[in-house]
Amino acid sequence: MWQYRQVFKILTDMTNTKLSTLAYALDYDISYISKWNSGKKIPSSKNIYTINRKLAPLFARALIEEDKTKDFLLSFELKNSEILKKEPEKGLEVLIYKLLNESYAYTNSDAVEERPQGTNFIFKTSSVESDLKEILEKLILENIDLDIWATFDITSPYADILIQTIKKVSRDVEVNLHLLCKKDDIEKIDLLKIITDNSSINLEFYERSYTHCDFILIKGEMYIIIAEREDYSTLTSGRELDTLFEISSFMDHFFDGLNKIIVTSSAQEMAETNYRKYFYSDNEFLFLSNYGFEFLLPNKVIDRIEASLDQDQEINKKEIAGIKLLWDELFVDAKINFLTTRTSLLNYLETGNILYCSTRAKLSPNEIEDHLKNIIEIMKNNENINFYIINDNRYLKSMGLDKFNFFINENNMFFKKIEGDKLSTKTSIVTDIKIHNKIQAVLKDIMNSSYSKKYSVKELEKLFAKYAEVFKKISHQNK
Repeated sequence: MWQYRQVFKILTDMTNTKLSTLAYALDYDISYISKWNSGKKIPSSKNIYTINRKLAPLFARALIEEDKTKDFLLSFELKNSEILKKEPEKGLEVLIYKLLNESYAYTNSDAVEERPQGTNFIFKTSSVESDLKEILEKLILENIDLDIWATFDITSPYADILIQTIKKVSRDVEVNLHLLCKKDDIEKIDLLKIITDNSSINLEFYERSYTHCDFILIKGEMYIIIAEREDYSTLTSGRELDTLFEISSFMDHFFDGLNKIIVTSSAQEMAETNYRKYFYSDNEFLFLSNYGFEFLLPNKVIDRIEASLDQDQEINKKEIAGIKLLWDELFVDAKINFLTTRTSLLNYLETGNILYCSTRAKLSPNEIEDHLKNIIEIMKNNENINFYIINDNRYLKSMGLDKFNFFINENNMFFKKIEGDKLSTKTSIVTDIKIHNKIQAVLKDIMNSSYSKKYSVKELEKLFAKYAEVFKKISHQNK
């Protein structure tokens, strides 16, 4: 039987995976990863299954890329290669995950068994809603991050159970939740309101397609199958790896065939797909900022932010460098409406906190001053740039629009969650034109309402000078 340190080191060496890459993927300090690799320490039993779930796909992908699948099977004397025929990468993920868990259990006798064996089946002549709640609550409390895919509609009572249970129990758990929406209901249902009311959850929506049963897949964790008939209901749940793998393959294929309405994208995915470069190739924009103000930054400030990123965030560096070049050209003659709230502007001037691309950064007082000067300078050179300030953000709050920064052009739209303390944040991309137009209309109505005021360059310059002076005095008093 293999020790955990042996499996970890062999997989790391075989795939040529840097420890810094593992540290970034796991959100751990590299010193911890180094100790696991040398065998001086092993991960705590509390987090081991979450760690292994993240390691398995990373190593599986690397084995495919390095063409080391055969070496992997030979090194660990694995005979069950049949699982690799249908989907090699997914099959490798299952084998690696199982290998890591078994080696950890062998190394650490105090490790708690991850999952009960077998399948749980519930039959009732009434609803199974309470049983679903109980299963979900227990599962959420056991985990740090969850990726949940469900084949039922957003209007389904089971969707409401999922959302409410996650909100009630999740706390520090990051949850990605993928749901369906009927094509005919896309305009009727206020999906933006659902997203903003549940901003602690990363919600995705796909155009509805029907299945004979309702499936819930908690990736790498559990499957749940609900069947409702006229006089009875059944709920089947299980955690056995082979079945989990088969259902995961089915769900991947099912969702791949659906039209996307609103999908989330990680900082790395945004950078790899060059989505922002494509977005900023347009010439007319509307931006709503509720957290800091990332636009019209002087190049030297952007360079400083880029330089402050770790080696593990190399892809974010490249994205920032690319966006900087685009923005230099964009702000020369593009038509841009900037919309922000007085509250968020004051918070930015006081704290210097911004969300640049997908990266959180903090500007110094001098950098903020340079930023304000740059905004005025660029606006003087481009009369197509308008700056609106919402004096009372209660209107935004009532619609839940205060929890995101919005980025809109005529053809594309995305918004970023501003809550949380992670170094980077997920982005929601609107792919359905009806939703795009609906959100754009709402923000334009706010921009042209009595709640907001359009500032000329001279007015804005006076306002910035006034605020800057106030915060300078406050800063001196605090010293």
